[in-house]
Order: sequence, then C-alpha cells, then structure tokens
Amino acid sequence: MNANQYRPTRALAIKRWLPTTLLAATLLTGAVLATSQSYSALKASSSVEFNFFVTLIPVPGKVNGLSADLNFDPSNLAKTSGTIKVKLANLDTGIALRDEHARGYLGADKHPNAIFTLNHIEGIKALEAGRESQGIAVGSFDLNGIQHALKAPIILKLEGQRVNVSTKFNLSLADHKIEIFGADPKVDVAVKFALEAKK
Repeated sequence: MNANQYRPTRALAIKRWLPTTLLAATLLTGAVLATSQSYSALKASSSVEFNFFVTLIPVPGKVNGLSADLNFDPSNLAKTSGTIKVKLANLDTGIALRDEHARGYLGADKHPNAIFTLNHIEGIKALEAGRESQGIAVGSFDLNGIQHALKAPIILKLEGQRVNVSTKFNLSLADHKIEIFGADPKVDVAVKFALEAKK
C-alpha cells in the first residue's frame, strides 16, 4: 500500500471513531453530573442552639424548625450550594416574655426566617463513608432583613444514605443592625442536622 492509499483509509477510520468517542464522553459526563442531587434536612435530626449574655447573665436558647434545600454531591463538595432556613417564630429561651422581646429585636415579624445561603464548601473535596471531614462553609447569612457574608467551620460525616452536618460559629448582631441593650456583640450558635437525598 502506498502513502496515497493509506491517507483516505486512515481518515475514514477517524471519521468512524470520532462520533463513538464523543458519544462515550457525553454519556460519561452525564453520569458524573447525575451524582449531584437535591438533599433536604431530616426534621427529627435538626437542632439550633445559641447562647449570649445580657448584662453578664447567660441567655441560652434553641430554635426548632430548621429546613435545608441543597444541591449536594458527596463526591464533589466544591459544587455544593443551597439554602438553610430557621423559623424565628420557634425561638425558645425558656421565658415566654423574653422570647417575644427577642423576636422583636430580630425583626421576626417582617423577616420570619434566618437564612444561610451556601455558595460552596472549602477544604473538603469528597466524603468517605464513616469518616468525619472538616471544612469551611462559605456563603451569606440573612437576619433582620440584612445579608452579610459568613464563613463557618463545618463537620460532615457520610453514614449510609445520610450526611450528618454540624457547625459552631459566632454571629455578630451589629452586622445585621440588631441592638439589644446590655447584650454581648456576638452570639454563639451551634447547628446540627442530617441530610438525605430527596426521592
């Protein structure tokens, strides 16, 4: 076979091979993207606790009613995004009158939810079953109708079909234009919940 006969044959082989390769690449990409799913928080597993001081008196409390809606892929956490909401109407410090005052300070009548918008997770590439991984949740926190950037340390653990999530961070009241006479400028917040893929 001379060179002139070889070139058309090779070109024909490439033409036949290229569509097959492109199809395989498309299917593979689709399989990777399909691993990203919508996850929600299991209500029974969620807890939001806080603690701050007013005139040197500790005021611990909790808020029930956390909900989460996340686009989540345990094998590629950099693309995780979504929102986590807490109903301020469920704020509980153990004293009804104090709860009412606290909701007033937080502007709960006009802005009933505290909302964390998650943009991405840093420091963790992927989760391994049964192992805790620590990283940083990067996003913004909306309270009293004012949104402010927030980075919070986060611990994730994949157990079966669930992902356990926990975080502790300091929340600045001044960042959200909240003034409580005699109160410390920051509130300690601890959040725990479990995520499960929506069916």
